Amino acid sequence: MTLKKLLLMGCLGGALAFTACDKDDDDQIVKEELNQTDRTFLQSAAQGNLAEIKTGQLAANQGSSDSVKMFGQMLVTNHQAAQNSLDSIATGQNVDLPDSADANGLAMYNALQGLSGASFDSAFIRMQVVAHDSAISMYQTYANDGAFSSLKSYANRVLPTLQQQASYVDSMYARMPQ
Repeated sequence: MTLKKLLLMGCLGGALAFTACDKDDDDQIVKEELNQTDRTFLQSAAQGNLAEIKTGQLAANQGSSDSVKMFGQMLVTNHQAAQNSLDSIATGQNVDLPDSADANGLAMYNALQGLSGASFDSAFIRMQVVAHDSAISMYQTYANDGAFSSLKSYANRVLPTLQQQASYVDSMYARMPQ
C-alpha cells in the first residue's frame, strides 16, 4: 500500500471511531423549569403590565395635557407588547398569568378614575414615578439574579423601555407646579 492510501484509511478509521464514540445527545433538549422566584417575577410583571395598560388607557382618555395623554398611550403600547412577550413565555411553560392588575394597580386605577383636569394629571404623574421606580428595581433584580433564560432575556429587553418611561415621567414631574 502506498503511504497516501494508508494515511487516508487511518483518517477514515479515526473519523469512524470518533463518530461511533460520540454520545447521541444531540436530540436531547434541556428543558428549563421555572423556580418560585421565576414564577413570582412572571406573575408580578404580568400584573404590572396590566396595571400600566389600564392606567395608560385612562390617561390617554382623561388626561388634560397632551404630554399626559401621549404618555398614557405610550404606556398602553409598550406594556401591551411586553405583556404579549410574557404571554408567550407563560404559554411555553404552561403557566396561567393573572388577567388583572394586583391590588396596588387596581387602587391606582380607582383613585385616578374619579379625578379630572390638572388633579388627574398631577396624581397620574406622581403615581407613575413611584410605579416605574418599583418596576425598574424588580426588573433589574431579576435581570441580574433570575435563573430562567427566556424570562431573564425578557427582563433585559423590557428594562430599557421602563427606564425611558421613568425618565419621561420624571421630566413631567419636574415641570409640575410644586
